Amino acid sequence: MKILATVLVIIICASPALHAQKDGFEGRPITENLFMQTGNTLHAKEFIIGIGPIAYGITENFQIGTNVLLYLFQYINADLKYSLMDCESQAFALGLGFGSLNLSVGGGDISFISLSPYVAYTTAISSKTRLHLNGNYSYFEGDADIEDAEAIASASGTSISAGIEQSVSNRTKFVADVGYDITFEGLRVGGGVLLGWEVFRLKVGVQYFAPKDVDGLVLPYVGLWWRFDG
Repeated sequence: MKILATVLVIIICASPALHAQKDGFEGRPITENLFMQTGNTLHAKEFIIGIGPIAYGITENFQIGTNVLLYLFQYINADLKYSLMDCESQAFALGLGFGSLNLSVGGGDISFISLSPYVAYTTAISSKTRLHLNGNYSYFEGDADIEDAEAIASASGTSISAGIEQSVSNRTKFVADVGYDITFEGLRVGGGVLLGWEVFRLKVGVQYFAPKDVDGLVLPYVGLWWRFDG
């Protein structure tokens, strides 16, 4: 019985890939909703090039990414994402974001490091609608050594997010996310439209930030990138 169940899971997960066609979003699930990660990863040898962010699918369930623009500010960064389950109906992934900054300013040095492990889950509510859930833990540590005085500080925080992905057509999606920082009691809400063609992707939306004891802030969101097959 266990063997039969395993075979059925493999068939269910593999069948969409067997019939995938490279047109718009068909056969290529999104790896990020509006601002939150989904449970999906890039296919093997697929790669994304954006205005800063880039990502590459090393295997069918493991991708690595970075933001090259941040290197101009000497901020070394990387994001690893490993999918434990990735099929048409649902996907579950573990991820880790890393950042490091080392600067020499004036008469001293400033260093900063961050680690952000996260879990992401995606499930199909219907043939056109997908629900995304995400939990993230962040740890920050900074060290400043200026004029013979040294200061070390650290902080950590936990946040959760939920998002909806609504497919209007094979080339158009509406996406919406809501996130809440449990530690600092901050709210983040956003919505937008995601357009996809053979290679080019365009995401346009708006986000609302409401940190605790601070007036809310509304900002536009624009993202564009190219997604290539291996």
